[in-house]
Amino acid sequence: MIKGKISAFPPTFAAAAMLCVSMLGAAPVQANGADEGGAVLDLVNATRAANGCGPLAPNPQLAAAAARHANDVLFNGAQGHVGTDGSSISQRVRDAGYGPNATVGEVVFWGTGTARNADAAVKWWMNSPGHRAIITDCGFTEAGFSTVSNGLKMSAAGDFGKR
Repeated sequence: MIKGKISAFPPTFAAAAMLCVSMLGAAPVQANGADEGGAVLDLVNATRAANGCGPLAPNPQLAAAAARHANDVLFNGAQGHVGTDGSSISQRVRDAGYGPNATVGEVVFWGTGTARNADAAVKWWMNSPGHRAIITDCGFTEAGFSTVSNGLKMSAAGDFGKR
């Protein structure tokens, strides 16, 4: 779980970063071709409703940042919230064009065996006080989620935002 504030950055940098992210293939790679990010958003929104929060609106920039980190976790062994390239949540969402001056939070999960699914990710996050705090922070208004799988392991990342 990580939460922070994004500082301003030049608009030309944002455009260049989005182009680089697109060229680097930030879209998740799935063994079966399916990203369950939408299913994770649905589960998180149901959980938020049960905890008195409004739903999160899907945001493609946050989803791109989440996909970048979920892929990094699965394919490069990133652990926690720091990418193998040294990137932070703030940097990844900024590179995806989200912000400036936004408040952001992130949840990350990986599972194997029967824990390779969206439901397992949300259950694990809700049993972790720090991740639960992000999910049930009613101040967040939008989010993007991504899951990737290689058939043996699934990783999921969710980036939350409030502008």
